[in-house]
Amino acid sequence: MRSVRVLYLLAAIMLVGAAVYGQRLGPLVNGVDFSGSWYPGRHQDAGLGTAAGSLVDYGGFPINEALRMYALTWPASRQTVKQQQCMGYAVPYFWYAPGNYRIWEERDPHTQRLVAIRAYGQIAQGDRFIYMDGRQHPPAYAPHTFTGFSTGKYEGPMLTVRTTHLKRGWQRSTGVAQSDEATVTEHYIRHGEHITIFAVTTDPVFYTAPVAKTSIMMRSPKDPDGWLYACDDGEQALDRTNEDVPSHLYGANPSLRDYADKNNVPLLAALGGADTQSPDFYARVRDKAASDAAAMALLRPMGPKMASVAKDPTPIDGEIQTMQVSGNVYLVIGDGGNIAVQTGDQGAFVVDTGTGKLADKVIAAINKISERPTQFIVDTSYRPEHTGGNAALSKAGADSSLTGSFFSGAFPDAGLTATILGQQNVENHLIDLPAASRPSDTFFTDRRRKFHNGEAVEIFPMPNAVTDSDSIVHFRKSDVIVTGDIFDMTRYPMIDVKNGGSLQGEIKALNFILDRTVYIHDEDGGTMIIPGHGRVTDEWEVAEYRDMLVIIRDRVNDMIKKGATLAQVQAARLTADYDTRFGATSGPWTTDMFVEAVYNSLKNPAKAAN
Repeated sequence: MRSVRVLYLLAAIMLVGAAVYGQRLGPLVNGVDFSGSWYPGRHQDAGLGTAAGSLVDYGGFPINEALRMYALTWPASRQTVKQQQCMGYAVPYFWYAPGNYRIWEERDPHTQRLVAIRAYGQIAQGDRFIYMDGRQHPPAYAPHTFTGFSTGKYEGPMLTVRTTHLKRGWQRSTGVAQSDEATVTEHYIRHGEHITIFAVTTDPVFYTAPVAKTSIMMRSPKDPDGWLYACDDGEQALDRTNEDVPSHLYGANPSLRDYADKNNVPLLAALGGADTQSPDFYARVRDKAASDAAAMALLRPMGPKMASVAKDPTPIDGEIQTMQVSGNVYLVIGDGGNIAVQTGDQGAFVVDTGTGKLADKVIAAINKISERPTQFIVDTSYRPEHTGGNAALSKAGADSSLTGSFFSGAFPDAGLTATILGQQNVENHLIDLPAASRPSDTFFTDRRRKFHNGEAVEIFPMPNAVTDSDSIVHFRKSDVIVTGDIFDMTRYPMIDVKNGGSLQGEIKALNFILDRTVYIHDEDGGTMIIPGHGRVTDEWEVAEYRDMLVIIRDRVNDMIKKGATLAQVQAARLTADYDTRFGATSGPWTTDMFVEAVYNSLKNPAKAAN
């Protein structure tokens, strides 16, 4: 029924737009020109743009259990967290800012063919490219932005735009989010001095049905003077550390009934869901006692444990893919774990080597992007998906700096293979493997640093994060950080308590990464992040991951203080709002295993790594 209503609404908008278009603009010739300066005319969700509106007002949104829990635990004070202060506007919320907008065309200077339609929003400085030249969307492992990647085509008087690769954003900036797995289809219809934008968001992480929204843009009578609205984050709560993230515990939102009581709306209706869109919903709230009981039942997770619906962006055809991340640093993906490669005239500098199952193809991919053989390899962990290709990649490389050096006598293959570096515990865990498969150059608690291929490279040990042997690597000129399993875009962190991992060490490591990142503007771009698994990201996703772990930590700690057992904590489903994005009910790392690791590391803190 929801899909049918969306189609009817779209058809109506098309008919009205086509009629008005014919009256005011004349016959169609190769699409419609949307160029000009515009400002939003509020109608749908009036007053709900840019951190405005009532809390716990979710009626009419087909939200699922995960988003309801996310929104109910979201306080307005979350916006004071440094990385949240300059958050960008994701599509379609892009059009809900109160400032000015400009739309123009980019054309090929030789053929004058339309290459892209550009849309710039003053607030958050969103700069959208809607490509009209038939190009394909990027692969799944490419970075996401708040404006995403958009392609468009004209369908009569209507411009249809499809957007992917979006960051987590808002549908309403009062906790009603859309996930980074959302895709948006927009339909633009110009009628005189107005543009109607009909957007349909499909989001398998947070919604059970498509979300339809419309925006009206009105032409500015003159070109506005102000187009920049720069945002710099700063300390807003001086007594709060980076390990504190404001959040409500399940069932403890003090604003729960504010909107419902003020507007005489049944709480069950305010809590949203697909059924709140149905005409039959009114019958459900006639009985106040039954309605309130149903509403209270929604305040805690009730359904079965959820598995993640997020796609693993790793190629599945047995092929290795490469992508330039920034500067001289590339991603090599396809052999289990992400591999980073810095190139230059001194030879490749490789971080992690994958499982080794596709080592020959990995070596071939490195040889295509590097004219010289691999000189150094860094292991960010001892786990096999990061070290399995050590022997093969090392053998294919050569460390010319060792040939004839003072230290060459300490290495049996000095100068003949690439040198493998790693935190000492990596070698300790791999001690039973052949020497060629484990680090020969190790470090302990201090950073290792090199100047390689024209840039400083820093290797930082991160004790007691997911294991006792984790490291991150920062390529400073390219400004790329390789995190290993400390940051994983495909699942909850695999905290190995038995081998020195801890939740607190993991949070500390993520904050260390965030202390070294800089965005270009409004949490987009800047320092790029290569996680252990999943797509390339930037500061925003690392902060979101950190926030999630801090919030889960606080919930588990609250139950531990009340004497809860592990079984009780797992039964409480304290991760319900994040499970559809990062959880798993089967496989090598389930949600229950993650919660057990959190519980044990909080109740029995790990000893510091050597």
